[in-house]
Amino acid sequence: MDLAHSYRLGPEDAPVEVVVFSDFQCAFCKRAAAEMRRINTRRPGRVKFYFKHYPLSYHPQAINAARASQAAGIQGKFWEMHDILYAHATELNDDIYADLATRLDLDVKRFNADMSSQRTADEVSADRAKGEALGIDGTPYFFIDRIPFHGSYLDLEQAILRSRR
Repeated sequence: MDLAHSYRLGPEDAPVEVVVFSDFQCAFCKRAAAEMRRINTRRPGRVKFYFKHYPLSYHPQAINAARASQAAGIQGKFWEMHDILYAHATELNDDIYADLATRLDLDVKRFNADMSSQRTADEVSADRAKGEALGIDGTPYFFIDRIPFHGSYLDLEQAILRSRR
């Protein structure tokens, strides 16, 4: 799985790799994101989490939210936008993204241009296509050390601890 353009939480040399395909309007993804943060705090240096976009068609703001996170990432604040998007997941609409960018002290003019750029559209589409090729049909969807994880995000920490790495 190509992770070269994916955002990482945790140290590069962490022994366990977790890739999550996620949607910013998915309530389960929001809970899974909180669990990832908790694991990252409880197990420092143990896990590197990679984020991949998998916007679901029935979530009307999923693509725009994904593009907003990519636009924030261009300015070095992907994870900050990730967190604030989940915090406002039930409020997402076309007018909120510039406000969130302002709260994160981003250059809003640049953010807006990047959010509407072909680059961010292509990045989100590439993640979605990769997920489809892997047979993903819902979110959140995890891979632990490149092996699909079938279980609840609540079981994620135990699965990580059992990882052979």
